[in-house]
Amino acid sequence: MKVFATQLQGAFQHILSEDEAIENGARLLAQGPAGTGRLLIGGTSSMEGSALTLAQHPDAPPQTAFVPLEELGKVEMDDRVLLLAGNEEKDALLTAAGRLLEQEIPFVVTAPFAAEDSGLELEPTDVWLQTHVKGGIVPGEGGLRMGDPSALCALFAGQLLFLNIIEMLDEF
Repeated sequence: MKVFATQLQGAFQHILSEDEAIENGARLLAQGPAGTGRLLIGGTSSMEGSALTLAQHPDAPPQTAFVPLEELGKVEMDDRVLLLAGNEEKDALLTAAGRLLEQEIPFVVTAPFAAEDSGLELEPTDVWLQTHVKGGIVPGEGGLRMGDPSALCALFAGQLLFLNIIEMLDEF
């Protein structure tokens, strides 16, 4: 248990080191609720639960809602989107991000891999927040790793974005 807690703390520190992406992502996502749009949160299959949790979180900004990735075609121009992706879900992420790029909807991606590894050409307004976690963090018997904190890291990153958004919206 202590190994998991220590490794998880390290994973959270990696996310905190993405301070520029957190601030830029929060600024971008705040534009929806600060104006006439919404903050929509969607996730690939392994992150759908985390997306739903964040959308219903007490710290979620006003006008925040969950959006299934299949419904990204219904997003409005004033909306902003937070996409959560798991480690082995680059194709689903590319499809979802492609829809948003076609519609010129700004978005933030939270994923365990770097933007360069995704094969996605982001617009200058879009933000990529890397969680750095790519599977289990606790060594197990036979060299396998257990204790994948991907969902926890996505929730942590989302909470950091929310805290920054709240601060920004309070300034309006």
